[in-house]
Amino acid sequence: MSYRKKLVPDLTVDLTVLDGEYAGQFRTRIDEVGERLISVLAPYSDGGIVPLHEGSMLEVTFWDEVSAYTFQSKLIQRINVPVPVFVLELPQMASKIQRRNFVRVAAFYPVLYRAVTREGLTDFKKANMLDLSGGGARFQAGEALEKNSLIYLHLKLPLGEIETPARVCRVDKIEDTSKFTISVEFHEISEKLRDKIIRVVFDLQREMRKKGLI
Repeated sequence: MSYRKKLVPDLTVDLTVLDGEYAGQFRTRIDEVGERLISVLAPYSDGGIVPLHEGSMLEVTFWDEVSAYTFQSKLIQRINVPVPVFVLELPQMASKIQRRNFVRVAAFYPVLYRAVTREGLTDFKKANMLDLSGGGARFQAGEALEKNSLIYLHLKLPLGEIETPARVCRVDKIEDTSKFTISVEFHEISEKLRDKIIRVVFDLQREMRKKGLI
């Protein structure tokens, strides 16, 4: 199936302005879809419409239940009536990323966790995140956790705070310290929460590409 068939009115998309004064990422929705063009609602920032110029280069990202898709496009036309929309080119192809192939990237967001014990849940303890993916995370803690044990994570991410169960899959002692690196897989996580994490990972990858790190 062509990626274009997945583009439908009201679908949420991320527009990334690749350069210029308004470079950055903006969340919006699809307005209409044609054979060669697509219109999206003009995104807002700081209380006003982002005033992109015709000819601006953009990267468009959207998701379905299985994959994420991204393609580069050009702003062809700005229309203000009846609602402000941007008209974009539709390329023949889009890049596809399978959600099952979760990419892990370095990330350093605040982490709180509590373990599940026979007596119930422990108090929250602080940890330092090391990396993140749509499937799990790795963090540094001041104690060893039992492999295959269940914990509850509280992550403070740019797109909002989330709480999710996670299963400990690996524990490694850091040499010459009393600390441990804990690798976990998200357990029974909702697709809505996983979407938030995947979008954060994509944003981190985009920043790393800009800096030439990947």
